[in-house]
Amino acid sequence: MNLVHHLIVAERLRELLQWPHAMRGPMLLGAIAPDAHTDAPGIDRQSTHRTNEEPIEAVISALRPEGCLETPAGRAFAVSAIGHLVADRMTRSNRYHLPPHAPGGFVAADETEGVPQRAIFEARGVSRILMRARVDCWLDPLTPDAIDRKRWEILGRYPLRDADGDVVVVEPLLTIVGLAAARTASAIHGSDQWSRLLR
Repeated sequence: MNLVHHLIVAERLRELLQWPHAMRGPMLLGAIAPDAHTDAPGIDRQSTHRTNEEPIEAVISALRPEGCLETPAGRAFAVSAIGHLVADRMTRSNRYHLPPHAPGGFVAADETEGVPQRAIFEARGVSRILMRARVDCWLDPLTPDAIDRKRWEILGRYPLRDADGDVVVVEPLLTIVGLAAARTASAIHGSDQWSRLLR
């Protein structure tokens, strides 16, 4: 699963949780945060993905600064980072073959009439929100600067780079991101930490 796919999981997760649009920015940053290790010298994937821990515990134990879960933006950031780990674990052992006509699992949305809303990825809107997003949380041992560098890297990728409109998410990616969001929501609701994350 690539970083744009993680952004879509965050968007679907926010919809499932029925959180307001104001939470989109922190959730988008949380969705990319675990992969910010690539922009932090000396930090490897295991440091941010903690595959020996359950995703919820891994994120909560790495979340900084203390008290981050006391703010709505901090909770949104954390929930989306959990979604990233859930999605990675779900897809890492399987190879999903995206159609050759749809690079990255997307096709240009020249016409969206008749296309289910869940299949439309608002690339321009996500790009704008990601550019402006701010949250005072990060995942130890990362720093906020590493997450910020990852933000600008992803803004340079298709389809965010060419965000002149919407794109359509095609199968099997559409089902995969929906399943990742649903599994994340289910895991959170079934955890001992749900009240800290969803209040």
